[in-house]
Amino acid sequence: MASRYWPTRDTNLAKRFNDELVGNLKDGTCGIIGQEVILYRVSTYDTKPNMYGEAGESGKVYEAGVKLSCILDAGDFDWETTEFGPDSNQEVSFSFQRDMLIDVNFRPDIGDIVSWNYGYFEIVGTNENQLVAGDYNKNWTITCTGRLTRITSLNIERTRAF
Repeated sequence: MASRYWPTRDTNLAKRFNDELVGNLKDGTCGIIGQEVILYRVSTYDTKPNMYGEAGESGKVYEAGVKLSCILDAGDFDWETTEFGPDSNQEVSFSFQRDMLIDVNFRPDIGDIVSWNYGYFEIVGTNENQLVAGDYNKNWTITCTGRLTRITSLNIERTRAF
């Protein structure tokens, strides 16, 4: 019954506004308040498992990155110093428009890597509960929580030796 109070034409109007603000434009430009991130999906066919079903010696292998627009909420850095030296932690929440992800035929999952602000964040959780007018057929966003990870543990780029 919620669609009676939020008709399709209102949904289309809200989607057009969000496309302009976040950056889901057909020409590929970033929106007014959106950020561009690159999302890397784990390649299950190229990752060689060990006898326990985990990623083997070579680690996880990632597919080519996909550039997406999103709204993000980054927490402050948390520095910790141990006997091994300083270490930094940061959590970031990435909110993607669900319609945009359907258009590019992509869905972020736990274990994927997001590249933003010279850092790499592993997705540790996803959430899809922003419903328009309470209608489960009008799910608006997919929000992913990511934690900062080390580039040396990824098979995305090679680090340069100085």
